[in-house]
Amino acid sequence: MKVGLDKEKIIEAAANMVDEKGIANVTMKVLATELGIKSPSLYKHFNGGLDELNKELMLYGWRSLESEIIRAAIGKAKDDAIIAICYAYRNFVSEHKGLFEAMQWYNMYQLEEHLQATKGTVSVLFQVLEAYGLTEEEKVHIVRMLRGFLQGFASIESHGGYGNPISQDESFDFALNTILNGIRDLQGGTEQ
Repeated sequence: MKVGLDKEKIIEAAANMVDEKGIANVTMKVLATELGIKSPSLYKHFNGGLDELNKELMLYGWRSLESEIIRAAIGKAKDDAIIAICYAYRNFVSEHKGLFEAMQWYNMYQLEEHLQATKGTVSVLFQVLEAYGLTEEEKVHIVRMLRGFLQGFASIESHGGYGNPISQDESFDFALNTILNGIRDLQGGTEQ
């Protein structure tokens, strides 16, 4: 094993590789070759092989996304915070298509560890929604709607699925403004 090559550095290298090559093209052998080591050396860090590596990539991706959206939301409130979070999410997927795919690979509610992976991202959304004076049930619905919108839009966009010549940026803004208008409607039409 190369000196200084620990599990965290291997995961970071794998994350970069999946962004470059796609999750389906990163195997233990490919990763070992990229790192200049023998495949069996990787199993010292990942006893479960590729399955465990993919799980670690999923966890790493959600932690990275959480950091990005927290950074985007700092100092902002209400609509401005939601807009910043949504753009941070979309930008993250644009810059980390392979890692985003790895994040979707695991059933995040299968194990407590997987549930915890998304908890930070969801918590940020709930905290931002506190300022709107919504009920807990309304906040749950809005968080689900935002997650569905962001995950769906970003996934389709990252796979080149929007063929219409109308600007994808305009579509993203249109959808986001529609969601924000819906939130304001829940408040009885009050402004920011």
